[in-house]
Amino acid sequence: MTWLAGPTVLLVVTLCVSSAQDNATVWLNYPRRMITTHRGSSVKLSCDAIYNLKRCGLVHVEWCNFTKKCAKLTDSSRYFTTVNETAVDENTRRRQVVTEILNVTTEDDGQFQCNAHCEGESALGHYIIVKVEG
Repeated sequence: MTWLAGPTVLLVVTLCVSSAQDNATVWLNYPRRMITTHRGSSVKLSCDAIYNLKRCGLVHVEWCNFTKKCAKLTDSSRYFTTVNETAVDENTRRRQVVTEILNVTTEDDGQFQCNAHCEGESALGHYIIVKVEG
């Protein structure tokens, strides 16, 4: 009996993931992490949404506070969001959404998630944990 070893198994997994992304209309990419900060400082949450322009059409990408039933971060006195979009190729776009939490308070302690939606499809990212001290 022959078993597949380390690099062989990783290659197979990588090919499966790549294939899944090739067929998806929209997917998210950002590092999983925990951010420790202090009251009064600011925190930036950054998310890349990669999407197929022809299949997706208009895409909406946003951060939400999952701890508060995925409350959208839209209050302009508390959050500042910038959006940058680039063409990867003829059909693929990369939209980077950076939301800065201004003047962090203990209310901001919790889990945050990036979400993308377009024409009947959506992508949910993993959680970023913000830990507020002091």
